[in-house]
Amino acid sequence: MADLDGFWSYVRADDETDGERVSRLARDVVSQYEMQTGETIALFLDRDAIEWGQRWRDMINEALASVAFFIPILTPRYFTSAECRRELQSFARKAIDLGVKDLVLPLLYVNHGPLHEENPEDDLVALVKQFHWQDWRELRFAEVSSEVYRRGVSDLAARLVEANANADRAGMTVASLEAEAAADEGADDTPGVLDRLAGMEEAYPEWQATLESIGQDIQLIGQIMEQATADMEKGDKQGKGFAARLVVTRRVARKLSEPAERLRSSGNDFASQMHDVDEGTRILIELAPEQVAENAEARSEVCDLFHALRELSATAHESLGSVQFMVDEISSLEGMSRDLRPPLRRLKQGLTLMLEAREVTDEWVRLMDETGIDCDDESAPVSDG
Repeated sequence: MADLDGFWSYVRADDETDGERVSRLARDVVSQYEMQTGETIALFLDRDAIEWGQRWRDMINEALASVAFFIPILTPRYFTSAECRRELQSFARKAIDLGVKDLVLPLLYVNHGPLHEENPEDDLVALVKQFHWQDWRELRFAEVSSEVYRRGVSDLAARLVEANANADRAGMTVASLEAEAAADEGADDTPGVLDRLAGMEEAYPEWQATLESIGQDIQLIGQIMEQATADMEKGDKQGKGFAARLVVTRRVARKLSEPAERLRSSGNDFASQMHDVDEGTRILIELAPEQVAENAEARSEVCDLFHALRELSATAHESLGSVQFMVDEISSLEGMSRDLRPPLRRLKQGLTLMLEAREVTDEWVRLMDETGIDCDDESAPVSDG
């Protein structure tokens, strides 16, 4: 059985566009790493594989102790993929917290303008800029049999070997981390479950306010698009042709500009707030069985939280279904008019940031189910399994 795991986070469409060179690069890097270290790596490359999602979540929970590397392949499409964003957010923030940043090595595969901005609006771009990423924009065109490509792969693998050696020297093991966590929990000023619940109660309204603002802008954008469709149909019936359609699209572009910009900004706020809420929520869910077992009065507080989270998850699925539809529709509309592209792209960026909320809240439900706490009968004991 392999001792280490390597995670390659990428957009499949980018791999297909580039003749599967992205996945080829992943396998080449692993082969070089194994040759330089004599260690075996289990490469997680295909996110459709059943073990992909659970394995990377397990690695996060196990403090990255068995991760040789996490490499996100950065392209414009990467930053519009909810799945990729979720993976990178989770690995990157945990690596920063644990002091093993070098195990996360972003590869700039296709240029993405915001990465070169001093103060990017995208929260994830700002996070990536905290890491030392590798520029692969030219090497991706080199023949795989060429010296320049092979040296590039070897250098990349060598950097990962060094990063793992540094992590080992830093003593980043599960045992040391658990000991540190246990010491922290013993401190007198460690917040209890009720303190953490109070903190969550403060965080949720801010997140929900952002959701409400996003919902209002989505409704306004829907009205604008509905009116545009009616105007185009009216022009077609009057035989005004494509010139009339162009007039309509230019008018729509002007109307969309302000709400699209607001929604992009709100999307960034949503993603940032969601990460904070997610981290705290997971801690509270995991602590709940122990807290309820030690203090029966805590059950009411815990169940109030669980009911709220389940309701939020159901709402997320209901509302985000329409968001996914809008993202798909925007992709088909971008080619209609040059005037429409800027507001539609801003709109798409903001909406995409929201889609990962479905997976986040699904994970909350799974974790709550595993606690064995029956909140439908608050007098029931906590299940043993």
